[in-house]
Amino acid sequence: MQPPRISVLMPVWNGAAFLAAAVDSVLAQTFTDFELLVIDDGSTDRTPEILGAYADPRLRVLRLEHAGIVVALNHGLAQARAEWVARLDADDLSEPQRLERQWQAVSRQPKAVLCHSAVTFFGSETNPASPARLPRSRSFMALQLCRRCPITHSTVLFKKTAALTAGSYRREERHAEDFSLWGRLLEQGEFIALPEKLVRLRLHSQSVSRQNLEIQQTLTRKIGIRHCQMFLRLNETEAVRAHALLLAPPREHSWQDWWWFLTHCVSRLRWWSPETFCWLAWQTARQITRH
Repeated sequence: MQPPRISVLMPVWNGAAFLAAAVDSVLAQTFTDFELLVIDDGSTDRTPEILGAYADPRLRVLRLEHAGIVVALNHGLAQARAEWVARLDADDLSEPQRLERQWQAVSRQPKAVLCHSAVTFFGSETNPASPARLPRSRSFMALQLCRRCPITHSTVLFKKTAALTAGSYRREERHAEDFSLWGRLLEQGEFIALPEKLVRLRLHSQSVSRQNLEIQQTLTRKIGIRHCQMFLRLNETEAVRAHALLLAPPREHSWQDWWWFLTHCVSRLRWWSPETFCWLAWQTARQITRH
């Protein structure tokens, strides 16, 4: 058999409440040349029963002893037959044209290693504020990765060989494993950002990110500092200062701090783009206005 063009990875652990809706959203895609790998990470609820009810040959179920999401993701990545790998959490939904839009985007850009999109929030929890504009250039993506994770994991389509070269997901960075991978993957090639809301992100109190928020925040800070070292070519002390500066609102740091960042850090940024220049100019204008 010819391998599919896209492998969709969906790890699940005791996700019976929302699993069927997530699976159905993938099987209903307008782009049909894919396989859906659901990695059951030792579920003890109705997850196996729900998955067993499907007869669609594009669905493959991989069952593991419970070992956590990173082990499940790396196992799925190893078993994926396609060169391009999409992700969807078992409580989120893909819009019908998601894979079609992303496949068209990466097909037009031979240097691309990842494509991601905007999201729609829904569910029982309060919706967060509207996210910032998605970074469009490699330069601005690198700068944003120095402060936060601007990519929603459930929206990505990435190149399998590039992810393997980058070291895949790291077990010691569980709960921020995607943030770490994006930084390493950016060194492999270009990212494509689609402004369309191609994924519906479910907000609920039982989500893994909500239950492990403190661990996630600690790891995110650590990875953001590492990205400052990678992309701004700073030593560890400088990277800690730069990361804190990028996270803080303008009212919380001085003009001297911002001038240090512009003259000492920005000049070392590994890539450059008009988008990056415009963002830095806007931030500088805010500093001037405040002072």
